[in-house]
Amino acid sequence: MTVSPIKQISIVLISLGIITSFIGQLSPAGAQGQEMNLIGQQNKWEPYAAAILLQNNTDLNVRVITDNNGKLWNRIFLPTQINSTTNKSQILNLDYASRSFFGNATFFAEIRDTNNSNILWSSFLNDTNGVLSNGTFTLHDNILNQPIEFRLYAATNGPGEHVLHVKKASIIIH
Repeated sequence: MTVSPIKQISIVLISLGIITSFIGQLSPAGAQGQEMNLIGQQNKWEPYAAAILLQNNTDLNVRVITDNNGKLWNRIFLPTQINSTTNKSQILNLDYASRSFFGNATFFAEIRDTNNSNILWSSFLNDTNGVLSNGTFTLHDNILNQPIEFRLYAATNGPGEHVLHVKKASIIIH
């Protein structure tokens, strides 16, 4: 069975187009390293205490409404594991907005070892007054190759209403 020269050229051009498209998709990831989306459909976050969670494929929305006068560790959490055989750096990238309508809340992110609940990393998040902001955090390699839990807090010490909206949460290993 012979293929006409025009068909051969078409096959080559289509193949080049597919290869070019494939390389174009890989180049940015190769330059930045491996990226793990923490919000996507494959990740199921859970609420704790007075946190109310709405999650879809692109966003996390946390609302905390409490009349409790004591300290509450309101949060959402994601049990996961990041496996890597390289000694490359890990970056947590968060695009988020936080706001307290009344009362006071402390917003922060944390990673814990799920085997013993030790804090492996923690950082405060700014109260952005509802304006989307970016936070980039360098993580330690002690979070790799073991069960961990990501936590996002709106900790309160009295009545209040607070929100934390996360538009992007990803770990970049490069």
